[in-house]
Amino acid sequence: MDQHVTQLKPVLKKEKTRLLLLDKAAQMFSQRGYQSTSLKDIAAEAGMKAGSLYYHFASKEALMIEVLDKSMQLISDTVGGEIEKLDDDFSFEEGLHAYIFGHLTAILKHSDYTTTTIRNNGQVPEAVHKAVRVKREHYEQQWRKLMRQGKEEGAIRADLDETLLRLMILGASNWSSVWFKSDGHSIEDLAREYTSVFLKGCK
Repeated sequence: MDQHVTQLKPVLKKEKTRLLLLDKAAQMFSQRGYQSTSLKDIAAEAGMKAGSLYYHFASKEALMIEVLDKSMQLISDTVGGEIEKLDDDFSFEEGLHAYIFGHLTAILKHSDYTTTTIRNNGQVPEAVHKAVRVKREHYEQQWRKLMRQGKEEGAIRADLDETLLRLMILGASNWSSVWFKSDGHSIEDLAREYTSVFLKGCK
């Protein structure tokens, strides 16, 4: 057997196990919360002994950091993919729809990870918050830039607090994971309605 293939197998197996643990941790953190989920619970769900989990993650904090980091990366990459589809001189309305659609897509298609971020915001230690702050701040900065564009185009009233608007849009999008069922409606339908309401109101 090729020596390269022989060496590669343990690496691939380790990475596969690591991804399994991340998926199970995200699932349990999203359902039970950080405080009510132990490493023993996660290991059992993954079909391994608790001691084996420490081979991949040094602590529950370290595991949570990776779950939250992956959650933010999934959201950021999905939104970024939608923005790349637009022309360089896209309007605020086009950008808002792309941001909302991308955010909703990530929230609803990777719900274990994204719900973990939403549900556990007040539960995780400060060290965990600090570890994922840079990636979160970078994503929020993109939204701030979009809000400024809206002000410059006159699509957002000059007296409207753009921070509150951003938080309302993200809050509504985040919690859609709790109630949204397709039943004839697509994520695109939801994004279109959100964009319309936030731009034009209910009239």
